[in-house]
Amino acid sequence: MERLSGLDASFLYGETPETPTHTAPLWIFEPTAEGKSAFEAFREHIRARLHLLPFFHRKLALSPIQLDHPVWIDDDDIDLDYHVRQVALPKPGTDQQLRTLVSRLHMILLDRARPLWQFYVIDGLQGGRFAVYAKLHHAAVDGGAGMVIMETIFSSSPEPGHVPPPPPKKKEAPPNIFELISASYASFFRQQQQFFASWPDISKALANVSRRMNEDVEKRPELPTLAPRTIFNTVVSNQRSLGTCTISLSETKDIGKALDAKLNDVVMAICAGALRQYLEKRDALPPESLITAVPVSLRASGNTDINNQITTMVCRLATNIADPIERLHAIKESSNDSKARLSDIKDVMPRDISWFGAPIVMTALARMSGQADVADALPPIINVLISNVPGPRKEKYCVGAKMLHVYPVSAIGHGLALNITLISYVDQLDFGLIACRDTLPDIEKLAADIVDQFEELKRAVEQRRSIGKPARAKSRTKSAQRAQVAT
Repeated sequence: MERLSGLDASFLYGETPETPTHTAPLWIFEPTAEGKSAFEAFREHIRARLHLLPFFHRKLALSPIQLDHPVWIDDDDIDLDYHVRQVALPKPGTDQQLRTLVSRLHMILLDRARPLWQFYVIDGLQGGRFAVYAKLHHAAVDGGAGMVIMETIFSSSPEPGHVPPPPPKKKEAPPNIFELISASYASFFRQQQQFFASWPDISKALANVSRRMNEDVEKRPELPTLAPRTIFNTVVSNQRSLGTCTISLSETKDIGKALDAKLNDVVMAICAGALRQYLEKRDALPPESLITAVPVSLRASGNTDINNQITTMVCRLATNIADPIERLHAIKESSNDSKARLSDIKDVMPRDISWFGAPIVMTALARMSGQADVADALPPIINVLISNVPGPRKEKYCVGAKMLHVYPVSAIGHGLALNITLISYVDQLDFGLIACRDTLPDIEKLAADIVDQFEELKRAVEQRRSIGKPARAKSRTKSAQRAQVAT
């Protein structure tokens, strides 16, 4: 029995039929060996590896009368017919058909009476390829944990590695009501002890925050702190649209080296340019800069726990600046400032918060906010979420087939109808854009805008070099064929 942290549980409480909080990688593979069924091979591949990750065997157990966060309990009775399913695309099996299918599958909530994962093996893609859509609930898995799962179930060569046999099964009785109540009280009092023990660090963090506030006043910063309202900031339905695209990782890094910027700064600049271009075409670009929330991992190096260890920082996207290089420099400045502010408080940020009755209160608030259209009534704090997840630097294989892409399919919520997530894989950045279809029915155009802005930023860097402006590092532009919208 393992209790969910407050952060893990929050993804359960915020889930409604309109706002599922599962995430999913969409893995695209080359064809399997001739005559071999991708579904049957993948099903047996997963069956042989279920014991390698406890996540596959954990399901939820609620605390009595919803006093505290739920707990994970073991479930050895895994129904593979539910967890591993087969879907076939109709001919011709285009990538657009695949995205449409995945967007519909992404609307369906996971069954909370079972372990919170499902794999869909999708056959019928053009060229003999197949895909796996892996639905994983955010209550158990963040981006870092998703990469741990990926590294565990896939190999780095066509030949699968040795899989140790599963340990003997231990029959454990589910926790009774007294154990659950006792665990809730113990967790509550442990948090109080940790709070008082961390008070010296909290005092130091408060002093740092106070110092920065004084510096802000002296610099007379711009007063507006809320995000401008955009078409993305609205109540969402359960309908989803998915866009994907791919650009070169090495060329993106070259841009960063030339302009003395981090990879994430360049990624945000590309996304900012795409958002500006998309909104301009619709005469919906606000005069103020859009604001993004950027997830930040709190994982220590080498940590492989399957849970959530993230926080977020807020950054201005400088969408009010037309020049792509000036926009990048403004984003870099805002990002550095946000990182410094986060550093002041990161070590004392509570990883686990609970109070008696939290499940009832938080779930009711989530449902009420959607039903009352709160997102349409209140001013937005952020406009969009942009997440960059480091992925494998070596090619991955499954059932002998090489992985070609790993497109992330994330979650959206009321007031946040668009989520842009990307995963690095070998020498490419695979973008997954998930949105409310009622708000962005043409999300593939925004995906195309990302590729356009990548090319525009490359051209701007080359033009700067050609007129003799200094660059931090020399780089050679590679073929633009790696940067293309998945079609």
